[in-house]
Amino acid sequence: MKNKSGNSYYREAVDIHSSLELSFILHKYHLRVDEKKSRNVFSAIRDELILDGDSRQNLATFCQTWIDDEIRELLNLSIDRNMIYKDEYPQMAEPEGRCVRMLSDSWSFPDSRHTLGCSTIGSSEAAMLGRLALKWQWCKKREVQGKSTEPDLRSCANMLA
Repeated sequence: MKNKSGNSYYREAVDIHSSLELSFILHKYHLRVDEKKSRNVFSAIRDELILDGDSRQNLATFCQTWIDDEIRELLNLSIDRNMIYKDEYPQMAEPEGRCVRMLSDSWSFPDSRHTLGCSTIGSSEAAMLGRLALKWQWCKKREVQGKSTEPDLRSCANMLA
């Protein structure tokens, strides 16, 4: 944008927050009809995310999420792949299977090469899957012993998962 004398009000090198282009409203519930520069939309969303706080300073819980640069680079290389489609992206599933077998081996499973398992997004899901596995293993063992297979599995209310 230029003033009457032809001088530019805005240069790309100027801080994005001083841009006249950031005077738009970032709608939360519908798509914009007009097009905006991706850099400006990125800046607006990034600024909203800052309100969440800094995960690196959250030392009181398991939510402290610092990762090495190499892991971040691997994540960036894989961001356009859908991990659920293991047939289309078989190499995405390979590290997952390795991790399952490594955990199985560390927990002294008799044949860790043939362990079945899956990844989870968080600890709650992992704990629930673990409880289900425990339940089914317990039921099988009780059935062989001729005992009741109705589990009495209890959790306290203040548990994370």
